[in-house]
Amino acid sequence: MNFDLRMIEVFGTAAALVSVRFLGLFLALPMLSFRSFPISLRIAPVLLLTFAVAPTALPSLEQLKQIGMLTVGSELAIGVVCGLSLRLAMLAVDFLAESLSMHAGFSFATAIAPEASLPSTAMGEILGMSLLATFFIADVHLLFIERIAGSFAAVPFGAWPAGWDLQGFLGLMSGAFSIGLVMSCGSFALYLFTNFMLGVITRISPQLNLMSVGFSISAPLALVVLGLVALQLPTLSNLISQAALQFVDRGVGAGQSADRPRLPSAPKTP
Repeated sequence: MNFDLRMIEVFGTAAALVSVRFLGLFLALPMLSFRSFPISLRIAPVLLLTFAVAPTALPSLEQLKQIGMLTVGSELAIGVVCGLSLRLAMLAVDFLAESLSMHAGFSFATAIAPEASLPSTAMGEILGMSLLATFFIADVHLLFIERIAGSFAAVPFGAWPAGWDLQGFLGLMSGAFSIGLVMSCGSFALYLFTNFMLGVITRISPQLNLMSVGFSISAPLALVVLGLVALQLPTLSNLISQAALQFVDRGVGAGQSADRPRLPSAPKTP
């Protein structure tokens, strides 16, 4: 009888801690953390994953004695960091969207109405939602769930991944900035040439209204750049997801497979 109670206690503790680590992932991963996504629909897959993974992550009696509130906090933090790694890598798209909105004039609404406190520009919303849709197509969320499911062997309860340090976070953010800067170079060059030509035209014909002429030209150019970015979206999604998964694997990926999102290759733009 005591043996049965001990086994129930061990399994219950393992199930609680496993569910907390999965819950952290579901709270932070961009594809699963929509505000419109009901919390009940998040808890249901967490419980299913918990009962599937908990029997393989049972703690020993020595570990059971050391489990406390700090252990619960560390398990939640591991899941949250795994989800936030993808959000940090997605800063590349935010940088691209902000630069494109600035050059196209779409951010002018924020300048004339700062009290609106808009969370993002129109370009940011379009590119962000398109990138999340591409992640869903490539099953990137399943790869993160796989990492969490296999992380209990490499990172036991109460431990913190040794591969997650400040240098790793800075490397992830600098990589996202580099990807966004490279993707923005095309729009920089295009709008530099356009503004140069507008300056020449204004110099030749000063009576033209530069504001009206400039906006009528910059807005269609933004749609052209957006179309070119859409052609390269699979490649961009691969780069972002690989950067995030490599960071996750540094901490919890011991023994994990090296699978990466398999997206169709982007067609070459002329």
